[in-house]
Amino acid sequence: MKPFWLNLVTSSATLILLVALALPARSVVLAAREEHTVEVAAESPWPRPARDPRRVFGVYVDPWQVDDWARSVGEAPQLVAKFEAFSSGRAIDPWLAQSARIGVRRLLVSWEPWRPVPASWGTALQARPQPGLTNIEIARGSQDRYMLRFARSLASFRGVVYLRFAHEMNGYWYPWSRGPRAYVYAWRRMVRVFEAAGASNVRFVWSVNPNLYEDVRTWRGGLRAYWPGRRYVDAVGSTMIDFGGVKSYPVARFVPRLRWLRAAFGKPVILTEVNTAYAGRVQWLHSLRAMLAELPWISVVTWSQLPSRGKVHQAGTGVLDWDVRSDPSSGSLLASIIRDGQRRTRGGCGAAC
Repeated sequence: MKPFWLNLVTSSATLILLVALALPARSVVLAAREEHTVEVAAESPWPRPARDPRRVFGVYVDPWQVDDWARSVGEAPQLVAKFEAFSSGRAIDPWLAQSARIGVRRLLVSWEPWRPVPASWGTALQARPQPGLTNIEIARGSQDRYMLRFARSLASFRGVVYLRFAHEMNGYWYPWSRGPRAYVYAWRRMVRVFEAAGASNVRFVWSVNPNLYEDVRTWRGGLRAYWPGRRYVDAVGSTMIDFGGVKSYPVARFVPRLRWLRAAFGKPVILTEVNTAYAGRVQWLHSLRAMLAELPWISVVTWSQLPSRGKVHQAGTGVLDWDVRSDPSSGSLLASIIRDGQRRTRGGCGAAC
């Protein structure tokens, strides 16, 4: 009987050992499957940017995250945008390279001549002049070396770069709003530096704020003082943000001022920052889509859900810190706006109009 029981014990021990050895192997297999699943999800196909849209659609998002944005919304932007402060002192070559790598051939850079201060400090401190970065100092060459380095960086990009220098100058919340004449001189010097660098792919966007809190006459007179001249401007830009609450701005409120910008300056109009408060967002986006159909000379629309300084500076406004990527109804409307811009129509004049 001993051999039988001995064989039984030996067999049982062997079976237990095999099971024990198999468990780690199974865990490895399962882990490998999970890792593969994650990799497949990360590398799953995403809508690619249209190469030649009638109207360009852009978004303020890192080019490393464009695929995620496109999957969530259902369409890809043809332009990627960013803010860049002079105080960084750097070129943006990695950002340019990644944009090109994913097939984006158009960029918008909101180029701010300052050292950013916390929005919580308020507009008075935010608008305080900063040594070395005032309009008159830039006009006299204080930033020439940095601007030349930046210009050469943008010139290396194989596509169009819209440069939105010192935006919303007709407001009161940025330091470059001080001194319209010096602003014009600074702008012209900046353009000449880029021309010297051979940055022929750069388009200069003179971008104002619609200042819907001002009457029309005051607004027009205020911004005219900052106009650098047709020779130095390729497109006129405008912010278009509905802050909600006490600062609710329906799309119709913006239309007369956009029409005037087109008529007064005779340049393509670019919406350089577009966003709306969460409450009423669906109707607002429907109205935006209808407006764009009526105004074919708006050549670029740039969606921005970055933190808003204007939101911080104003009480009683709505919720702006929502994300279209997690809101299917809004995402679907943005996808429709993108597709509308990809369709060629007889009345469309595209980015060249």
